[in-house]
Amino acid sequence: MRNMLSKLQIACDNAVFGCSVVVRLDNLMSHLSDCEHNPKRPVTCEQGCGLEMPKDELPNHNCIKHLRSVVQQQQTRIAELEKASAEHKHQLAEQKRDIQLLKAYMRAIRSVNPNLQNLEETIEYNEILE
Repeated sequence: MRNMLSKLQIACDNAVFGCSVVVRLDNLMSHLSDCEHNPKRPVTCEQGCGLEMPKDELPNHNCIKHLRSVVQQQQTRIAELEKASAEHKHQLAEQKRDIQLLKAYMRAIRSVNPNLQNLEETIEYNEILE
């Protein structure tokens, strides 16, 4: 029964949009994805922006409006990245100050107890590795 159904000849679902193809039922899905009359088939704007959109949206497409939207999104993202970069720079400066303070503490401790000199060398070696 399945074989009989797969051999059934059927009109394309896009017949109402002008497709006159009649295909076997088992080939229908393949045809629908490539059918030039499919209003939802992705097409590329050839007016300059290169946006891919459903074919039925192409007549109402405005490249300038689309490109302005893209530029706005990129400007927003740039602002977000610049803010994050500034925060990271601030955190890095704080961490550098903390390291300098810890080094000063280590020098003070070492001057009180010379046996801790190896500890400071180990810490500095670990900093270099990081």
